Amino acid sequence: MRRTLWICAWLAAGCFRSYSDVDGTGEDPTVVLDFEPSGTPPIDIVVLVDNSGSMAEEQAVLALRFADALAELLDPPLDPYTGRPTHPPVEDLNLAVISPDMGTAGHELWTCSRPFGGDQGCFLHEPRLPGCAAAYPAFLSRNPSNADSYPVSRLAADFACVATLGTSGCGFEQPLAAMQAALTPPNSGSSGCNAGFLRPDSILVLLFVTDEDDCSVRPEHPEMFDQDRTDLGHPNLRCFLWPEFVTDVETFVAAFRGLRSDPGRLVLNLIIGVPPDAPQCIGPGDTLDACLSAPEMVEMIDPVVPTQLLPSCSTEMGLAFPPRRLVRLAQAFGRQAHVDSICRRDWRDTLVAGVVDRLGEVVPDSEACLRRALDREPGSCRVDCAMVETLSDDRACAEDPDCPAYGCPPLMETQIHDPPACRNPRTGVACQPLKRDLGTTAGADGLPRRRCLVRQAERPWAGGSCGAPTTTGWFYRAAGESELGCPAASFTVGSETCVEPGSRVWIRCR
Repeated sequence: MRRTLWICAWLAAGCFRSYSDVDGTGEDPTVVLDFEPSGTPPIDIVVLVDNSGSMAEEQAVLALRFADALAELLDPPLDPYTGRPTHPPVEDLNLAVISPDMGTAGHELWTCSRPFGGDQGCFLHEPRLPGCAAAYPAFLSRNPSNADSYPVSRLAADFACVATLGTSGCGFEQPLAAMQAALTPPNSGSSGCNAGFLRPDSILVLLFVTDEDDCSVRPEHPEMFDQDRTDLGHPNLRCFLWPEFVTDVETFVAAFRGLRSDPGRLVLNLIIGVPPDAPQCIGPGDTLDACLSAPEMVEMIDPVVPTQLLPSCSTEMGLAFPPRRLVRLAQAFGRQAHVDSICRRDWRDTLVAGVVDRLGEVVPDSEACLRRALDREPGSCRVDCAMVETLSDDRACAEDPDCPAYGCPPLMETQIHDPPACRNPRTGVACQPLKRDLGTTAGADGLPRRRCLVRQAERPWAGGSCGAPTTTGWFYRAAGESELGCPAASFTVGSETCVEPGSRVWIRCR
């Protein structure tokens, strides 16, 4: 199922080369649409890695599992039933690493070596592992221009070098403030430390890997970092004792939403200290309603070690503490967010799940503008037009189980507007498959390409207007109906209705 779903998103996201705006000079006037998909959208991933003293084991696991995640994204496995990739490979990737160290407003803290600023959300690219290069660019990038010389395995090794930050970072973690700083001015500006990373049309992935909760302090409360303010309690407990001194989560929700004009192009994955055995705390953000009520997620001072909270999980991976603010962030983003426990050893699914979902999400009313408005048949919602999909090779058109190909007589291009009927061999009833074989044609490289006639969906005509489609396929929407504000070809919601990657599609009208 997942393989078929991503085709819709590819088309619906507008990722195609379109000829629909040509003025018609020198063009076949009967052709109202001619386009071909041009690839998946670019992906920009920012990985926030906690570099406090308790994170050595977790950083090693991140480097290992992220290599698997990159392979999944860039070189997806093949579907054992079809022999084709399970989702479209990511072709254009930017990858950066930050820490949660935002400094301590000039106050000296024993766990923070740079009180006057920390890393401030700037991308980190100085390796700390043996065997790494002497230096790396501010962010890693793999795209069609360097893919042949930059294999996925090398990208994974480079990521391990820049993401293994060590454990000497500031223990006053401010991951939400750091992520906001990384992706907004001045850091993201043309002269900022992270210039050139964020593309306006990318799917943006914010990945948090930390074993403590967020403690992004309001700028007007620098006293939170003052060790001499014993009235505020131990520094480890101050965010728990003085929540009013911490920036509310809603501020960061608004900031992150503002990074993408299309909400579907923002993904938040959080590898955090939720209890690994609490299913109400693991999964998409809209399934976490009961998480904050889990006993392990209740913040209480540890009676044995009164300078810290009771851990939310404790395994061979180490201790983690209740990440209530980070869970609230995930809840606010619903299905755009995914949470897993840092106390588990395998986070691979969560590292990539949101990205694969965005690549493979079915988007309703996928549309492409046509060159001109069309006339509907009298008393009908149909148009006297035919859609033909030319596949990237000579494989068979997708089989329609309700109208098998062996029940269809041969079809020639001259018959596309009035194709001879097919019959379901099991029932003898006349039928029309979603995609029907139209033979092959030679591509520009001389190799054969299969052509498929795509079914026009039925829409009921009532009271002078067209209702919702009652069958799958493509259909016409007038400019007043179309979300694009133009005469458009639209596709019904459903994995089986969409155009396959690498195909070229045209619509011809009589």
